[in-house]
Amino acid sequence: MSGGVLVAADIRFPLERANGVQTVKTAAALARAGCQVRLVVRDSDPRPTAEILALYGLAPDPRLQVVRLGVLHQRGAFALPRLLYLARAGRAARRAAARGDVVFTRDLQLADLLLSARTPRVVYEAHAVEHVMYAERGALYGTAETEDPKKTARLRAREARVWRGAAGFVTTTAGIRDAFADAFGRRERVAVVGNGGDVPEDRRFPGLASGGSKRVLYAGQLYPWKGVDVLLEAMAGLPDAELVILGGLEGEPDLQRVRAKVDALGLAPRTTMPGTVPQARVAEELARADVVAVPFLLSRMTERHTSPIKAFEAMAAGRPIVASDTPATREILEDGNSALLVPPGDAAALRAAIGRLLSDRALAETLARAAWDASVRHSWAARARALGVLFDEVAA
Repeated sequence: MSGGVLVAADIRFPLERANGVQTVKTAAALARAGCQVRLVVRDSDPRPTAEILALYGLAPDPRLQVVRLGVLHQRGAFALPRLLYLARAGRAARRAAARGDVVFTRDLQLADLLLSARTPRVVYEAHAVEHVMYAERGALYGTAETEDPKKTARLRAREARVWRGAAGFVTTTAGIRDAFADAFGRRERVAVVGNGGDVPEDRRFPGLASGGSKRVLYAGQLYPWKGVDVLLEAMAGLPDAELVILGGLEGEPDLQRVRAKVDALGLAPRTTMPGTVPQARVAEELARADVVAVPFLLSRMTERHTSPIKAFEAMAAGRPIVASDTPATREILEDGNSALLVPPGDAAALRAAIGRLLSDRALAETLARAAWDASVRHSWAARARALGVLFDEVAA
């Protein structure tokens, strides 16, 4: 696609979490593919845009303009900043659409508001079925939150309007697409486009890590549904292995919970937890990892709705992967071919699979090479090409 795209995301800039990485990397990949991209985010950091882009491993691109709205991020003061973002991003989106640009967002409320204002060329990207995720939120995030049926109904109605009214619709897994179709009927211009990873054009298979130690890597947030607690239980039965956990922010209860479990299981002497780290540190740790674990628990949301960036990054780095066996996982990995898949929440099976890869280097290299070969289909560049096809249809 060679036209214009406005990408609207109510995120801090920079945002260390996966949705921040996914948004910025997608916008940059669209720009590299030839689109004129305007990325609309919150102005939450005093550093220059070029310096913040560098944190994502990106250089400035004349086709990528980052519009930083004056909407401060304040903990505990959600409503006003959110309303300001919706109003200002909405105005920017309507102006872009009037120029003939495509408006692309994963913000369900913003998409609904734009459609209610009859804004053309709106493309919504669903990373989950929101009313399903909300219903499970308490269990997913380990909180006491209970479902409010009225809120579930509001989310479902909003999703129905966006599904039926958006000019284009993107889902990150086939399971999300099918769930929307089952709930609201079939529609045209739907594309399944998963998340991605950094795949260099000039690349060669790196081979297995050669550091001599047995290093298991987990990278991502520490929410209960991510399965880090199960990974810790598995590691307790692998006394010769080291564990590196990249993720978690100081002061958050998830980090405190995981640290407490590390101590309780006696894993502290062989566990490294530096917290959330820059992209360059993630790449360094991937290069040193003997096994990468992606141990999601099973829920309605994770079963069909999860497109994990860290799995794509591990594939691109040529690392052996052990992951939870779900339909969403099987959209990108094949058990016994490009990864070992284990029942979600089964610490014994996870321990056995990790131990197998740590001891059988021939198998580990076979799986890692197959995943590395497949990673070109899951690069940010491949994602931009797939989105461009849909955007061309919408623009036409």
